[in-house]
Amino acid sequence: MGGYEFLNIPDSCFIGNTIYKKLFYENADLSASDKSLFTSVINKISWLYCLKPETINIAAYRDEVRDYPEIEGIEVLVHKDYKLRRIAEIIMRTIPYPMLLIFKLEDKRQLYLAHQRISQSDSNKNTIEEFIVTDWLDGNSDLFKRLDIKQMRFTNFFALYSDIVDTVSIYNLSTMMPADDNITGLEARKLAREIEDIEEEMIDLRHKLKKESQFNRKMELNIKIKGLEQRKNNLLGGDING
Repeated sequence: MGGYEFLNIPDSCFIGNTIYKKLFYENADLSASDKSLFTSVINKISWLYCLKPETINIAAYRDEVRDYPEIEGIEVLVHKDYKLRRIAEIIMRTIPYPMLLIFKLEDKRQLYLAHQRISQSDSNKNTIEEFIVTDWLDGNSDLFKRLDIKQMRFTNFFALYSDIVDTVSIYNLSTMMPADDNITGLEARKLAREIEDIEEEMIDLRHKLKKESQFNRKMELNIKIKGLEQRKNNLLGGDING
């Protein structure tokens, strides 16, 4: 089914329909720039899978925070790698279900996931939580070996989606540093986020250093950069508290 056998999703969940861009133009309140983004970047959007109680033996989930009646698998063929996060946000807001969103560029794939909450201001809308995003992956990526849903919890759709999110989170961390086999998805996200924050701050400080002409100020910036490098090295060495 289009090269997604590694997910081990039952045939009963396969849809294989095209989702036309018109759906987003009519329902997503897109700006002119967003419409242009869809036109210039996206070749085709396909609804690959729909996991719901009628197609797989998993219960819907609902509480005061979340409503997960089903999980969608959607593929987006793109012409180029440009503002994909914005495209992902539009798709996830317009189709308000937990989603495995897969961007495909030639023979590479990039995965987007995000837990969603019921909007407090409008129960018909959803609030997207933290995006979990992979790098571009080739066909033999180690991640694909870990995404067999039949190795995950079938308690309900929140449990299953959480396991998918955690699997991708732990994989993402493993691309930065050797990851402990016992690390949780939450710990992996926290550690990856901290490393990314440090890297962004270092980039900002190095940019300021290039522009700085005062010697004392240069020294201050260098000391800060060295401190951040040490902090990052401690984290990469597995010292979560260091």
